Amino acid sequence: MTVERLPAFSPDFNPIEKLWKNTKRDSTHMKYFKTFEDLHDSVVQTFNTYMHDASKVICVMQKLREDFVVTA
Repeated sequence: MTVERLPAFSPDFNPIEKLWKNTKRDSTHMKYFKTFEDLHDSVVQTFNTYMHDASKVICVMQKLREDFVVTA
């Protein structure tokens, strides 16, 4: 096992960044929200799908792992 130093800012290796990208795509991309509450509800609904179907989160983690193994 070796320790790999990452840059201080490395969103490509941060899984939450991939999850936020998917969240934006699924809940806010190309959508109009009349109120902030409507936007909030859309994001919360997407988070609820993650809570009930962990496969979307697992998919992000697996993709990140595959990308890291290829570049390492």
